[in-house]
Amino acid sequence: MSGQGPLDLETLAQLRALAGSRGASLAEDAIDAFLQELPQRLRILRDAVAQSDWRTAEHGAQALRGIAATLGAREVVRTSAELAEALGRGASAEAVLRLAELEKAGAEAMAALALQRGGSP
Repeated sequence: MSGQGPLDLETLAQLRALAGSRGASLAEDAIDAFLQELPQRLRILRDAVAQSDWRTAEHGAQALRGIAATLGAREVVRTSAELAEALGRGASAEAVLRLAELEKAGAEAMAALALQRGGSP
């Protein structure tokens, strides 16, 4: 991923070149979905970690990593991968720390994507 900051702007530029639904670019559709879904995905992850449901949490972290990679949300990609890895090893204390990092990275990505979209998170 290129550049600095929470987003890879090259990835977004590539998505913007592709047509999406409703006449918007694929990037706009993906940003809209990310902004809408991220809070719920993070809540599900928090609940799964709190309940020691490592399998659900690991799958959720892996799915979030893939979604974030599509948009170039670098820190969400990194922290969700680290969370999934910690969960896969059964490192519950580390998973709690990684989840907190992921929540922070998610908030930063949402703010940056909302600016790219021209709206508010």
